[in-house]
Amino acid sequence: MARIAAFMIGLFALALSAQNAVAQRGGPASVFVEPVVEREFSNRIEALGTLEANERVDLTVNVADRVTGVFFEDSERVERGRTLLSLVQGEQAAQVEAAQATVNEARSVVERMRPLIEDGVVSRVQFDEARRNLEVARANLTTVQIQQSQRVLVAPFDGVLGFRRVSVGSFLRPGDLVTTLIDDSVMNLDFAVPSIAVREITPGLRIEATTDDFPGEVFVGEVQHVDNAIDPITRSVIVRAQIPNEDQALRAGTFMSVILKAAPSRGLAIPEEAVQPIGPRSYVFAAEPEGDGLVARRHEVTLGLRQDGVVQVMTGLERGDRVITEGIIRVRQGSPIVIQEKTLLLPDGPSQQPASAAAAGGTAASPG
Repeated sequence: MARIAAFMIGLFALALSAQNAVAQRGGPASVFVEPVVEREFSNRIEALGTLEANERVDLTVNVADRVTGVFFEDSERVERGRTLLSLVQGEQAAQVEAAQATVNEARSVVERMRPLIEDGVVSRVQFDEARRNLEVARANLTTVQIQQSQRVLVAPFDGVLGFRRVSVGSFLRPGDLVTTLIDDSVMNLDFAVPSIAVREITPGLRIEATTDDFPGEVFVGEVQHVDNAIDPITRSVIVRAQIPNEDQALRAGTFMSVILKAAPSRGLAIPEEAVQPIGPRSYVFAAEPEGDGLVARRHEVTLGLRQDGVVQVMTGLERGDRVITEGIIRVRQGSPIVIQEKTLLLPDGPSQQPASAAAAGGTAASPG
C-alpha cells in the first residue's frame, strides 16, 4: 500500500510539473482550494489544577472519654446521620432519665391544676408557676440530651470515610481525629489563569480536563466561581470549576490539565496556509470564474483568532468563497488556474481530473 501511495504521489508530482510548464507558457496552474466556512472560535486558555473534594471534614469529638464502640470500616461509604462512634455515656444516660422524670412530674402537676383554676381552688399565679416549672424541666432535659449526643459521632453528610484512627477502649480528648469524611460526588478543580482573561471567564463556562491517571479520557465540567483577588506576584486569579464524579473515579489531589474556551463566537474560517502576509497586511488568492475557466484573484483580508490550523476572517471574504491553499507560488493576480481534487493523493483516488470545469460551468484545460 505504501509503494502504491508513493507511486501515485510521484505521478501527481509529474502531472503538476507538466502543468507548471504549461503555466509558464501561459496555461493554467494547478492548485488546491478550500471553501470559506463558518465555525466557532474562542479564546483558548490552558491551565493546570488540582482536584479537591466538594466537602471535606476531620471528624472529632467535643468531650473527653473512652471509646465504647466503632461502627465503620476504613474507606466505607456512609450516609448522612450514620452513627460512627460512641463514648462512655452511662452517667449521661442517667441524667437524661432523671431530667425526663422531672418533665413528666411537672407536666402532671400542670394537668392536675388546670381544672382547679375554674373552681377557684388554685390561683392563676400558682398555675403559671407550675407551667414555668414545666418549661424549665423541658429545657434541662434538652441540655442533658445534647450532652449525651456529643458522646455519639455521626456522619454530617453522605460521603466516603478515610482510615480509622481510633479503636474501642481508646481515650479521646476534644479535637482528637477519629477519621476524615469527604463528599466526592462532585469534585472541585482549582486552577490559576492570567488576570487579563478574567473578564472572559464566567460561571457556567464549560471546561475540559485531562489527567495522566486516565489516559485518553476527557472530564467535562463548568466554572463555578472566580476568586475575588489577583495574586500580586503571579498576576493570576484562582478559578474553581466543578466536575461530576458519579462513578467516584476521580480522587482528591489528582493533578489535571485544563482547557477553557472563553468568549465563544462564530465567524468565517480559512486554512492558515492560504494566508500570505506582506508587511503588516494579509492577503489570500481566491478562485473566481472568468469566461469558461477560473482565475486567481487576490483579496486583502483582516484576520482574527487562530485555532486548530485555521484562522478567522473578519473582512475581505464571504462564506462559500474558495481560497487557494496549495500552488499559490505558481499563480499571479488574474492568472488562469485549474483546481485539482485532493483525492488524487490517495492510493485508491480517482484519475487525475481537474475540478474547475464543473465549478466554472465549462471545459478546463487538460494538464500537460
